[in-house]
Amino acid sequence: MKSISVLVLIVIGFILILLLPREKEVTVFSSFHIEADYPFSFELYLESIENFTSHILTDKGFGESRSGLPVSEEAGIFVARSLKIVMPAFLVSMLLGTLMGAVQFYRRGKFTGKLQSFLSWMFSSIPDFFLFIAIQYLFILMMQYGLPHFKLYGHENWYSFLLPLISLSVFPFLHMSRFTVSALENEMGEEYVRTAYAKGLGDFRALVHMLWNCLSPIMNQAQLVMLYILSSLPIIEKLAGYNGAGKELLFSISANDEMKALSLMLPFLIIMFITIIFSQTARLWLVQKERV
Repeated sequence: MKSISVLVLIVIGFILILLLPREKEVTVFSSFHIEADYPFSFELYLESIENFTSHILTDKGFGESRSGLPVSEEAGIFVARSLKIVMPAFLVSMLLGTLMGAVQFYRRGKFTGKLQSFLSWMFSSIPDFFLFIAIQYLFILMMQYGLPHFKLYGHENWYSFLLPLISLSVFPFLHMSRFTVSALENEMGEEYVRTAYAKGLGDFRALVHMLWNCLSPIMNQAQLVMLYILSSLPIIEKLAGYNGAGKELLFSISANDEMKALSLMLPFLIIMFITIIFSQTARLWLVQKERV
């Protein structure tokens, strides 16, 4: 109920922000004197809210888009396109990030573990949009030296989602890796770890036991991982020319198309809500920590 209440408040807040008067008013005084202003008043704000409410009640939905399709149907096409990036990025970050963190902790005293820690620190300090541009530039150089040409922009080809997926997964992947290492280090002082080593179970079996007991805080990071992916999606799609829900959301907001912006934002909020419910359920019921 708490999560549902937060979701409702966020939706209402987003709608209220979306309906703020943003129409530009241009006043021409002469050929050399033109002023542009964005007037705001509570009367204009209330009028915008009333028009929005009337549109929803009259059309019993979001209405039709400029292309002639229902807004909800058009939004579904964009959201399905973005899910090809969002869901793999989430799974890669949660599963492979946790596994990589366990490997780094297991080899923490060796050169490969220290190298992995250094690379994790280095790449986590690079913004994802800069990394995306760097990867694009690298591919362009490689194409000049013989790499088969392929399209770096757009969404038409089957591989178009791969480059945005890689760029979008780097930071949450590294976050999960570092968090897993930190969680495992916190487990080192527990009594069951000393008991496991005293019984001669070895590093690997002790690590498996420690990782199982860390699953609860690890699953709790699913909310943060999904939040980062969804918040970074619009800029990555825009840089990639990938015509998904994130890019269309930016376009609809700049074009003052409130209905389309809301229809694109709602699926993201629902995905975030489902992630919260899933992580809380897994943490409370599926991942019961048992200290031995």
